[in-house]
Amino acid sequence: MIESRHKPIFITGVPRSGTTWVANILGSGNNMRLLTEPDNEKYSFIAKRWKRSLHRFPFAELSTESDQLHYFYGLILKGSYPKNRTIINHILNQLAGYDKQGNESLVILKEIELENGALEPRAPKLLTSIQYGLTKEFWSRKNQLVIKSVHAGLCLPFISHHFQPKIIIIFRHPANIVSSCMELNIHDRDRKIYQRKELSQLLKPYQTQINLLNDPLSFMGLQVGIFYYLWEKQMETNLDWIEITHEELCADPVEQFKSLFEKIGISWTNFVEDKIISMNKPGKGFKTNRVAANLIDKWKNALSTDQIIKIQKGYSILPVKHYAEFRI
Repeated sequence: MIESRHKPIFITGVPRSGTTWVANILGSGNNMRLLTEPDNEKYSFIAKRWKRSLHRFPFAELSTESDQLHYFYGLILKGSYPKNRTIINHILNQLAGYDKQGNESLVILKEIELENGALEPRAPKLLTSIQYGLTKEFWSRKNQLVIKSVHAGLCLPFISHHFQPKIIIIFRHPANIVSSCMELNIHDRDRKIYQRKELSQLLKPYQTQINLLNDPLSFMGLQVGIFYYLWEKQMETNLDWIEITHEELCADPVEQFKSLFEKIGISWTNFVEDKIISMNKPGKGFKTNRVAANLIDKWKNALSTDQIIKIQKGYSILPVKHYAEFRI
């Protein structure tokens, strides 16, 4: 297994909060290697294999015992995960016999029942060998890993405790997040984390208000609020976690990224600065080229008053400190 010389950097945030932008900039530093969404089972064969019985957003606290999660995130955080996800994912899916809907057509991948009654994926050793073989071409012991994941937001204490990465959380205005999801027509933008039983105790004091919500935009506002409220509580005991807002980065990208590099101990280079400047131009879709200053209050023109009120209604249920002025 390949080890990084330095602690890996783990970037997370709510989907559409700017994590890809931040990861691309940090990943452009000297001797940095970027790994984007390795735990997204919709695009990664390995994630599809190891998250078979897990929620798309796995939940794990510091005390959680899960060999499955420990092994899976160990692959990611210890450098034993392929970098070029697109090509490798295609190769492995073909070998495994996944159809276009992601269903397994090969018996060797289906679960088998062990003598003790437990179920275990019957994954061929060939695919694992291919995984490690390809990995060796992408990672070097001198590389520092930059990992971007929006699907690990509910298991940060677990990841922090077991692997000690440098955790960076990106916060973005909830209305901008919802607006971005709507603009890109992301069909699963409401991940329904408010229905997770693992969060029932956290949400219990607010359940009556949650039950009164009846609009998709309100539920999306609630979802953002849950993530932020959970992270705020966790950061009270994880003082080494780093937070930054998307708005701060957009207001002065070069200076704010320079400050972030200093906080996490990455050398600032002219190449990084040039990259930030080159990306500060019009763009659309999932690409990260944007005129940063135009993004700060974009939601005010993109959303109607009615839409804004609906988002506020959901976001305001929990006593979130970030963007408190948006709460009603």
